[in-house]
Amino acid sequence: MAEEAPSVLVDDAGDAPAQRDLSALVSRVGIAAWSLVGAAVLVWITLQILSRLEVLLAPVVLALALIYVLNPVVNWFHARHIPRVIGAFLAFVLLLGALVLFGFAVAPAVTSQASELASSFPEIYEDSTREIEDLIARLGFEDVDLWSYERLQDFIQDPDAQDRILSVVWDRLGEVTTGLLETVLVFFLAPVVAFYVLVDLPRVREEAISLIPERHKAEVLHVSRRLGGAIGGFLRGQVLVALIVGVMTSIGFRIIGLEFWLIIGMIAGFLNIIPFVGPWVGGFLGVLVGFVTADVTTAFWAGVVALIVQQLDNHLISPNVLRATVSLHPAVIILVLVLGGGIGGIWGVLLAVPITAILKILAGHLWRTRVLGQSWEDALEAMIESSQPPETLYEAIRESLDADAAAAETPVEDDGGEDAAVE
Repeated sequence: MAEEAPSVLVDDAGDAPAQRDLSALVSRVGIAAWSLVGAAVLVWITLQILSRLEVLLAPVVLALALIYVLNPVVNWFHARHIPRVIGAFLAFVLLLGALVLFGFAVAPAVTSQASELASSFPEIYEDSTREIEDLIARLGFEDVDLWSYERLQDFIQDPDAQDRILSVVWDRLGEVTTGLLETVLVFFLAPVVAFYVLVDLPRVREEAISLIPERHKAEVLHVSRRLGGAIGGFLRGQVLVALIVGVMTSIGFRIIGLEFWLIIGMIAGFLNIIPFVGPWVGGFLGVLVGFVTADVTTAFWAGVVALIVQQLDNHLISPNVLRATVSLHPAVIILVLVLGGGIGGIWGVLLAVPITAILKILAGHLWRTRVLGQSWEDALEAMIESSQPPETLYEAIRESLDADAAAAETPVEDDGGEDAAVE
């Protein structure tokens, strides 16, 4: 028996198939490991370059967001024989017109609520400090005295305090000036860059493709198309989801009679560009405002509204709006948001989830194709989740009836035929 065992593992050429399979697996693992090391080095170099060019990060990010959002509109115009330069101009006009209409629609209510908030701030401040002191006392901490509004006013009006405040402001003047210049640069440079890229995007794409080596061109194009579709759909969809969440939160808070309902709803919608953040922040602000300005019942219903909006967003809105997206665990999203905020501040928070999605797609593709031996399509289908557009009730019923009729007419001969019918 000991002498017959080697003959089972040896083929006609005298090689051991098990050993060849093991060496091939080790080779694929090595290639994937070095690919991941190279990707990590590339990311590190990119971060180092971006840290030196931090002033250009904001306009580049905003320009890319505008390109992803407006490129479908420009393509729609171009498909109707409108030159891309005119289509890009019309796309920016439509975007600007939508922003202006939105501003005119909400500006009166926002102005009224902001004025009411400014006039009610002393009372809100006093009620908040009183409730915090009571809560701290109930927790067992004694002799906790928070500043009253009058004490805060006295501190601000104190000449020594004003001198200290002015000293801090003068010390921070350079940072403030840099921030203002960056803001002007973002809102001036980003649309200009986005416009020229939108006009020349087909030529830029062709030139980029020409730089890819022929042996890797098909794979790179396949991955880049799916990657661009997933990330572009995520960015465009996230903007729409943020708008829907903001509207729903504002309407819900308006129904329960919450003060400053529009301001809180707009904050929740804007922050919903960052996954998971919008409804939670909106719910916290709603509960806080309801507790301070009204009563416990209003605060409770504000929390219920935020919870309902959050559930609708997770289970109805986002799955239907985000057609193709990268599935990331909520714990991973929270961790990368914290990491992104620690590395890049607000821009790091905004970019954390898209960058993580890109790295997951690329690393998953390399691992599944180089190590597991899967096809390109199977590898990306495992990384990217796609949902079909919502059907009308009539179409859904008709397709269901047709499928039942076809299944009733199809004879089932064996297990293979049943599996084929199901597929």
